[in-house]
Amino acid sequence: MDINKSHYAFFTYIAKYLGVALIAGSVVHIGTLQNGVTRYVVLIGIGLILTIIGNIKEAKEHGQKINLNYFLIITGLSFATGFLSGGIQHYLDNPSYAGILLGIGIIITYVTFFLKDKFKIEKKNLAVVVILAILFMLFSHYVMDNTLLGEDHHGSESVQH
Repeated sequence: MDINKSHYAFFTYIAKYLGVALIAGSVVHIGTLQNGVTRYVVLIGIGLILTIIGNIKEAKEHGQKINLNYFLIITGLSFATGFLSGGIQHYLDNPSYAGILLGIGIIITYVTFFLKDKFKIEKKNLAVVVILAILFMLFSHYVMDNTLLGEDHHGSESVQH
């Protein structure tokens, strides 16, 4: 591999994964921090652009067809991966919100993964994923949120002033 081709591959790689990371951080921080919504919406946009650029470059290298369906799948997969990553990282900060992110994230990543790689989605398997996601969201909201009430995100008791 010549040096120009390796740099091209590096920038494609960085665009894809930095884009998802920006989406992940922004999606979760919109719901867990009390300010900066505009900043996070801008970062989501930048992350989405980077992810799409990286995926398009990679798709072209592999001779894949790029159309509206491809964009929708890549966008869904990027956001859903961001939901999973952000939900996991900030679960203890806000279990209800993180539980929703994780539940939606697992459903969308499951569907978009199968669509992207053109695998058949079995309705029974999808139903199991949806049911488990809903149960996890309910558990996060009704059990974990109440259990962690009064604790900060480091697990120590919050001090009320």
